[in-house]
Amino acid sequence: MTGLDKEALDEHITSIPDEEEYDEDPDEQYDNGDEAYDAMMDEIVGDYFDRLRKRQELYKKLLLCDYHGNHNTERDNLEKELLINITGTDRDWKEDAGRQR
Repeated sequence: MTGLDKEALDEHITSIPDEEEYDEDPDEQYDNGDEAYDAMMDEIVGDYFDRLRKRQELYKKLLLCDYHGNHNTERDNLEKELLINITGTDRDWKEDAGRQR
């Protein structure tokens, strides 16, 4: 452990609100005849909040990870998961890092 504990992190890192908190007021909803678009947007917003929650958990795990030494498989795997969560792809970013355009 690095001196940080889960309770301390939970106290300082607020949780991500549910997407329902951002939905329209049901009393003010209207039918604009575009249910397909609304459903698509609801799915995109749901995916966005799911990724944010996962990202928050990965950050917490990474902060609580033991950082002693260069070869830390647990930390490396968490960093890879976080990179995939942020970029949305598991493509090897290192292959482009040194490439001149």
